[in-house]
Amino acid sequence: MSTCTSILKSLPWCQGKPSRPGIKRRAFFINKNDIVKWPTLAVDTLGRVTSASYTGSFTLAESAKWLVIDHIADKAEFKSESQGEYPSETFKISASLVHPGIDADAATATAGLLNSDIVAIVEDMNGNFRVIGSQYYVTKTTTSRDNGQGPTGTAGTTITIEASDIVDSPFYSGEIVTEDGTINEATGA
Repeated sequence: MSTCTSILKSLPWCQGKPSRPGIKRRAFFINKNDIVKWPTLAVDTLGRVTSASYTGSFTLAESAKWLVIDHIADKAEFKSESQGEYPSETFKISASLVHPGIDADAATATAGLLNSDIVAIVEDMNGNFRVIGSQYYVTKTTTSRDNGQGPTGTAGTTITIEASDIVDSPFYSGEIVTEDGTINEATGA
């Protein structure tokens, strides 16, 4: 008898329900070395993902905090696509964030991102936090700077984060501990 049951699900959509594009103006990131324990994704006995939502919070090393990238939300791009070959397909998730700074602070921050394996969290326009980066695969971050053209050109530093994952940018409802305080702070139910 086969234990290969289907995990396929229907995907209905109601006419008139809005689908709000974009992400909010603040993203969070941390070096994977500062993560002590990852939240978990539900999987079945065959290892297939059965929920796109993480359970639990990231447990960080002592004194580690999520860092912030403020960016121009109207210029941000956040997307994913499937990649690979059967039976080893995964998702490629990417975010392109344009920070308005082109100063020494921006140059210093982007230098630290190169060759660093990070995890990033962005918030979509529906208030859902989404994770870019996996405990299984290395995250690649690239940066570029554009001083703009003429008196009206847009100047900025673009940070592009790309990561492979077993699910399309997992949803995250756990705590995000930053230097400015905790987002989604547990209420101690």
